[in-house]
Amino acid sequence: DGPPPVPLAPGAPMDIKIHDANRDYVIVSWKPPNTTTEGPIIGYFVDRCEVGMENWMQCNDSPIKICKYPVSGLFEGHSYCFRVRAVNSHGISRPSRMSNPVAALDPTEFGRLQATKLGGKLDVVTIHDDLEAEGKAPGAPSKVYASETDRTYVVLSWTPPSLVGSGSWQRVNTQVPVRSPRYAVFDLAEGKEYLFRVLAANMHGISNPSEPTRPIRTQVLRGVPSAPGQVVSTRETDTSVLIQWAPPKEPNNLIGYYIDSCVKGSKNWTSANHKPLKDTRFVVHGLTTGEMYMFRVQAINELGLSDESQESAPLSVRANHHTQICHASCLRGILFVFSPELPSSPYGVALLHCDGESMVLNWKRPLCSGGTPVTDYYIDKYNVAKREWREVNVPPLKERLYKVPKLTLGTVYQFRVYAANFIGLGEPSSPSAPFRCEAWTMPEPGTYRKRVNKYAKETPDLPGLCVNPLLFVCCRQGTKEIKCGVDEKTGDVYLCFESCQITEKSQFVWKKSYQEITDFSKGISIKTSGNQSTLSFKNPDKEDVGTFSVSVTNTDGASASYKITAEELEKMMALSYDIRNPIIPLKSELAYKIMERGRVCFWLQAEGISSAVTYKFFANNKELVNSEVATGIIELVLDHFTEDNEGTFSVQIQDGRAKAQSSLVLIGNAFKAALAEADYQRREYIRVKEGPHFSQFLSVHISEDASISLICKVANLKKESAFHWFKDDVEVIPDVPADLSSGVCRLPLPLFSKKDMGMHKATISDDRGKDESQVDISGSSAGDLVIQCTAEGIMLQCHMKYYTEEMKIIWMLKDSKISSSERMRVGGTPAMASLEIVEPTERDKGVYTFQITDAEKTYTRTLELSGQDRGKVLGGLPDVVSIMEKKTLSLTCTVCGDPKPQVTWFKNDQEVEPGDQYVILLDSGKFASVTIKGVTLEDSGKFTMCVQNKYGGESVDIIVSVFKHGDKIPDIKPMAAPKRILPPTHPIVIPIIITFAMLYLCCLPDRRARTHARSA
Repeated sequence: DGPPPVPLAPGAPMDIKIHDANRDYVIVSWKPPNTTTEGPIIGYFVDRCEVGMENWMQCNDSPIKICKYPVSGLFEGHSYCFRVRAVNSHGISRPSRMSNPVAALDPTEFGRLQATKLGGKLDVVTIHDDLEAEGKAPGAPSKVYASETDRTYVVLSWTPPSLVGSGSWQRVNTQVPVRSPRYAVFDLAEGKEYLFRVLAANMHGISNPSEPTRPIRTQVLRGVPSAPGQVVSTRETDTSVLIQWAPPKEPNNLIGYYIDSCVKGSKNWTSANHKPLKDTRFVVHGLTTGEMYMFRVQAINELGLSDESQESAPLSVRANHHTQICHASCLRGILFVFSPELPSSPYGVALLHCDGESMVLNWKRPLCSGGTPVTDYYIDKYNVAKREWREVNVPPLKERLYKVPKLTLGTVYQFRVYAANFIGLGEPSSPSAPFRCEAWTMPEPGTYRKRVNKYAKETPDLPGLCVNPLLFVCCRQGTKEIKCGVDEKTGDVYLCFESCQITEKSQFVWKKSYQEITDFSKGISIKTSGNQSTLSFKNPDKEDVGTFSVSVTNTDGASASYKITAEELEKMMALSYDIRNPIIPLKSELAYKIMERGRVCFWLQAEGISSAVTYKFFANNKELVNSEVATGIIELVLDHFTEDNEGTFSVQIQDGRAKAQSSLVLIGNAFKAALAEADYQRREYIRVKEGPHFSQFLSVHISEDASISLICKVANLKKESAFHWFKDDVEVIPDVPADLSSGVCRLPLPLFSKKDMGMHKATISDDRGKDESQVDISGSSAGDLVIQCTAEGIMLQCHMKYYTEEMKIIWMLKDSKISSSERMRVGGTPAMASLEIVEPTERDKGVYTFQITDAEKTYTRTLELSGQDRGKVLGGLPDVVSIMEKKTLSLTCTVCGDPKPQVTWFKNDQEVEPGDQYVILLDSGKFASVTIKGVTLEDSGKFTMCVQNKYGGESVDIIVSVFKHGDKIPDIKPMAAPKRILPPTHPIVIPIIITFAMLYLCCLPDRRARTHARSA
């Protein structure tokens, strides 16, 4: 819109539009700029830019002369914007405004998709063209026709072959694949006739050609339109002139007209309109009173501007004086005679709404109509910064409500309004108050009424009489604004208005952007009942964002408006989807449990289901039966769980319109564990319920005198039940038979020695079955050395199977004995020795030695703690964060641990998944951070960071409080939240073996014998 970059270069082209977008080409059209003092336009350059990029590429090498150009060579699936520059002998214009983005896609592709059932729920979606009949060439295409014809190209369209399975379309002459039934043929001769036919091809061959098209003639360049006819002034005011002209005799695809004005005696022609005008009459505003003006008109088409029309006769800009026309009216026997005149100026120009790009204006009708009805209104706008008045509307307005479009955000405007009647155009209104173009956030005005005095109501037939009625604008008592919501039954988005006044002839008129809604093809419907009217959207989408208004006819101006924002519509669409597709909430997902006899029960629990609920269980897409519902728990019991059951189990639930589904995958190790447990429970049931069995399995017992015995308990016996002892599968006959009446069986091992080592087994059997139990007494008789994390630090533990008071335990660090203290707590039980290190520090790193000592020998085990650090939080995180919504929050701190720890973030105890909003980083294994982009009120709550490696870790909490713009920052006092110590993910195990010699020493009957054994 600014001046050209080079003096006398043309203005920028206008109204860029995209036509016939396809896979690899689009057609761009535009309107030429007006040229007054500039030289004629030589041609145009078309530029393109891929969406998201900033590099503009010129599409044509040399200027094209017409205002339409096919751009080819686009990449399928990419989106592009286009612009146009005009060229004359002085230089190149500024680029036009950028076109709307357009995607290079085949518009017919979705109609050619085909789904193939593979069984169950599996479908394969393919393009109709990709399905090829086995061993057959495709059929011939049909109905080939030209959907668009121009000077040098034709766009062909056709119907694909009826044979299912035709392959890729081919241009036979160049072998370039054409996958859609639409193709543009370029580089044709102008004004020539052509015939076209199409062939289809797949891997099996080429089809017969289609029937030829009828002769298709390319268009002929006829040139620019001829000059318009004589320009005649028809009426005038102090600052404006209405001119009319005859259309050109040869329009040649006329687009519109440009009007120029010039003060008599000068050659400084200026443009009166910046966009082509389609009408043959135009009011030129902003003229100087008393000056003599001349006017001329040029017609334009896609090739450019015509010659100028003849200049109009010089015309002085001044008030118009018309021959008076007398009118008479009789009221109550009195004859009123008056002559019509121009209407007085409108007044009270008010701003009803602004969305940042447009303003909705309203004004009051003139107090004096001039004797004839006011039929038209005209609006001028004044840019306060540029200090210039410009016309707003070319066609006259019939209503006192208008939306002024294409305003600049942040700019201050003033407006004035003209009224016109049969006589002519009246004086403009006083300029309105300055209005800044900024989007309103407050509610729009609703329903209003106007009331005039009694005299005005009694004299409707005196249009020439100027009255000054008392005017009141107030909100009617009981008035209700438009309600917006989602129908709880149908899920339709609706706008509902209830009028407080209505008559038998009243009608509700709904408008969008102040244009009456007449298109009901997209599921929009209007339902009126009594004094209430509802506008419903069955299939709402992004196009339904905007300002909606409703007015009630035959009332005192009952009306209201409501603006649906994109954010509000998105929430209502989500609610609509939930209503139409309700989900049954689940307390627990599908799980399983092993029951007695090895039966497997699959179950889940749902909330709030009715007695009419239906459900289906599936195993590997095969429906199962034998299920039941109790207190919201849906169960399926499999009596026989075998290897054939490995796979996916799922359940589908439906309760009315509400649905739910849950799945459980049992494969690999998870299935093997479930199968083993089921087999065990099956065997255990048979063993316990049907025959003699061990109620307490075989174990080693050491008495106070260090004697060793094997003990077990048996149950479900009868007289015929037999009990036997075995060692390494050789039966052992004890001196005293087992006492089955007590149920306790004992095998003493006196003077335990190496010969007693091995596998000991006991069996119980009768005619109902047999059960057995065994225990292994080998040389390895101690547990493992284990490191555990405690709430206060680290604990080293050694579990032992055998221990006597003669044995001593010593803990050492770096060859120095550790004495028990508050930080180093030495302790344990007869089965376990322990060393707890409270709040370990760097000084506690090193080699720890664990010694078991008797009278003659010491057994040593060591453990290296150097470098084995649990994950820790060193600092950097606040306790409380307050932040305004839509800002970016970054929480960063330093962590440590060896090996390098893993960092996990939680929000309200739910793990945070990284994505577009949440960015989680761990830099160099030391610097952990989470960045929240565009925080919302939903981000308020507790965030937890967990730092952990295999040796354990820590977690800390951060309270985040989000407040709205303009609200007071919440005063949240930080509370001391200590770090929580996390245990290691797995025990840290170092194997330790207490040899048979140690076990033997423990088991000798007296001290003297043990001393003798040591010397041996």
